[in-house]
Amino acid sequence: MISKEEQLRAERRAHMFKALAHPMRIYFLEKLNEKSWCVCELAEEAGIPKSAASKHLSQLKDAGLVEDSKMGTRVEYQLTAPCVLKLAACAEGTVLNNRKKQLGF
Repeated sequence: MISKEEQLRAERRAHMFKALAHPMRIYFLEKLNEKSWCVCELAEEAGIPKSAASKHLSQLKDAGLVEDSKMGTRVEYQLTAPCVLKLAACAEGTVLNNRKKQLGF
């Protein structure tokens, strides 16, 4: 039977992966891996409304993957978990290799 600790850990991880389950949020993490960005800059870079960018960043923040800092009216976001990008790259490489094997390449 699953213990309380195992259940909590699984729930935390599921919450994190749910936050990663949108291409725009992955894009934002990749941009934040380069430097800190303001919401307005990320929105412009991605070509989406500031409100949409803010919602995506809020979900990433809620999952603990990014943090923000306020400077007057400006809010900048920083990546707190660059390891998730390494995990994604590792998983992507493995999946691509498995697909090539399945197709006989």
